[in-house]
Amino acid sequence: MTPKKVNPQKASAVSSLKDLLSQAKSVAVVDYQGLKVSQATSLRRSIKQAGGQYLVAKNTLFKLAANLPGLKLDGISGFVFSIADEISAIKAVADFAKKNPGPTFKLGLLGTQVLSREEITSLAALPDRPALAGKLVGSLSSPLFKLAYNLNWLTGQLVRTLDAVAKSKGVN
Repeated sequence: MTPKKVNPQKASAVSSLKDLLSQAKSVAVVDYQGLKVSQATSLRRSIKQAGGQYLVAKNTLFKLAANLPGLKLDGISGFVFSIADEISAIKAVADFAKKNPGPTFKLGLLGTQVLSREEITSLAALPDRPALAGKLVGSLSSPLFKLAYNLNWLTGQLVRTLDAVAKSKGVN
């Protein structure tokens, strides 16, 4: 199969999409149909604050830039590039969608893997990085805390027992 020829006028758009794809840790493809201009601006702002970039491009140009066989795109598509980490920009879209009728996920890309609508939605439902780090630290420190508590309790129990024996023999 020969690669599709790119119109010279569109070559710069494909090149910039390739650059964004190389920088992005993940990409979500969303259907933004029905959004007002003010809502689209607010969505762009929240994605940018989350460390991502939102871009509207033609599906064909995105397919050429992604160069992934079997990538099926149709309809109106907006592309959310997560540059800071894998889920922060995708999570920003999911949070925006909870408050506004509008963007819905079509599919996603994580590296070279194509994610279905359900997979990208579940990825967006994950807690953000600080919350996950907090849970990890809590789960790692819990056994250490229990060990320290139990060792302290045993030492304290020994001291209380010796104190009770000393009081029963009349030693102060």
